[in-house]
Amino acid sequence: MTENQVSPTKAKVHLYYKNGSIMPFEEDAYHEFKGHRDISVEDLPPWTQERRTSSDRASRRAVSRALNGFLNTGRGGTCYLGVTDKGVVHGLKLTGYQKDHVVGDLDDLMNRYNPPVKRHRYKVRFVPVVDQDATEAEILQQSQNDGDLSVLEERQRPHQFRSHKYCWCDKDLRAQYNCGIIPTDYVIEISIKPWDSLDPRNHDDGCGSFSCLHPYHEDEEGHLYFRRQASLARYTMTEMAMLTKQEARERCEETIKRLREEISALKLAH
Repeated sequence: MTENQVSPTKAKVHLYYKNGSIMPFEEDAYHEFKGHRDISVEDLPPWTQERRTSSDRASRRAVSRALNGFLNTGRGGTCYLGVTDKGVVHGLKLTGYQKDHVVGDLDDLMNRYNPPVKRHRYKVRFVPVVDQDATEAEILQQSQNDGDLSVLEERQRPHQFRSHKYCWCDKDLRAQYNCGIIPTDYVIEISIKPWDSLDPRNHDDGCGSFSCLHPYHEDEEGHLYFRRQASLARYTMTEMAMLTKQEARERCEETIKRLREEISALKLAH
């Protein structure tokens, strides 16, 4: 099998396959591939940002930009970390402490957005990457307790966020290698949920009017991104204000049309 689907004869779990398997979809308005796990702009190593000329683009972009774009469109989306731009699944080797680091790094990032993003609006999953010929027992062993968000109740010490330098959990991975212990490969799925104006947890985040528009969030650098198919567009506050007015107008027109139809139906009924 070359797609990220498990055979029903093996195990009913969500997983990916090694040996250059390809994602069954391309990058679009709802999916973004990243080969690394640099969540915030501070996580990016300096050598990935060096430019020979002013026209050169940075060789690596933080995951934050894509998450910000998914939030500001209001339709949600998922970033797949451990997958190349061409959709080839490689996975990222992670220990339990490193998974804990990823979760904490993401929470720290979302708390720095303006306004902060509530925890129920995003989700993290660590999906195992297994061999094509893995047995059902091997799949179950690797996928146990890894499908959903899991944070260690105990850790050695606080993780080092907002830095490209190795954290103690990364050094712990190296120590495991030296002892002959090879951690499992994972694809990290970070999902932004679509805006739901009916969710009571979102009532104090909307625009406050009956149109219930989703909020816009500035990222850790104070930038606003908007998802456009498989790319991102950076908007100014003026452009976002114009967009908000347009969306509010369209939402109001839809509501007025619905109310008129309901009134007409009531008149016919009587």
